[in-house]
Amino acid sequence: MKTIALFSGYYLPHIGGVERYTYNLAQQFKMMGYRVIVVTTQYDTALSSVEESEICKIYRLPIYRIFSKRYPVLKVNMKYFNMIKQLKSENIDSIIINTRFWITSLLGSHISKKWNIPAFVIEHGTSHFTVGNKFLDRLGHFYEHKITKAIKKNIVDFYGVSREATIWLKHFKIEAKGILYNAIDKGEYKAFEKYLQKEENRIIITYIGRMVEEKGILNLIQAYKKISDKYPYTELILAGKGTLLKKIEKENSNDKKIKILGEISHEQVMKLLGKTNIFVNPSWSEGLPTSILEAGLMKCAVLATRGRRNN
Repeated sequence: MKTIALFSGYYLPHIGGVERYTYNLAQQFKMMGYRVIVVTTQYDTALSSVEESEICKIYRLPIYRIFSKRYPVLKVNMKYFNMIKQLKSENIDSIIINTRFWITSLLGSHISKKWNIPAFVIEHGTSHFTVGNKFLDRLGHFYEHKITKAIKKNIVDFYGVSREATIWLKHFKIEAKGILYNAIDKGEYKAFEKYLQKEENRIIITYIGRMVEEKGILNLIQAYKKISDKYPYTELILAGKGTLLKKIEKENSNDKKIKILGEISHEQVMKLLGKTNIFVNPSWSEGLPTSILEAGLMKCAVLATRGRRNN
């Protein structure tokens, strides 16, 4: 039985599109008869460093707590080296790396070259990530180019989750080999059909995702406020966590038509989508978000941006 290792900065139970994408990949490879290993980070110390799930074996590498919520930085200590040694004993046949800018991506590329294991990278974004500060964003862009350059020295093949993602790779002088579209298993979501409960006299507009600038969440709120009085039967529901969450809660605390849920579970996401009429994805940094696919599955009208800014 061949073994495939999937490298991802975060993995379930951490909530996010790349996490669901990695989970779906692991599930499909398992069904095809492969042994699957997920290499990720221990963003929560309550999670086991090494865990066997029904689908895959999970290695959660140690990280510094200070950046754990947004950008996990690996802690290269004795535990780290012991886990890498243990990982080598797994006799990995192939490596798939999700995104370019995680340090786990750089690690995956180094392991690929050092251990002579074939590998490729899947691009999920369509723009530089941002923290809403021009100076820090410039540093971030510089870092992103540097880490991408380092990964390119070890990895030849790159793919995107959408056409826009492959176009974005050209910004780093990378010609994608193709598109590995994001997807969900329709059969897995049979259990969520019971949540399909659209109301006739009310229109629910929903956003689900991280509360960060590049997701376009502030633009969505501003746009909704311009039309909310004209359409009194509408409601805007926002779900997710992030650096802008407290700001959004504070600025909209008195607006009864805007409901802010914070982070919710995947089941709660599907329940929310079941009653949602219009799902909005205003992001300019994503290739093909899992949330859009889930919204379509739950019979929501989807309003989305092209997903890429000129850079």
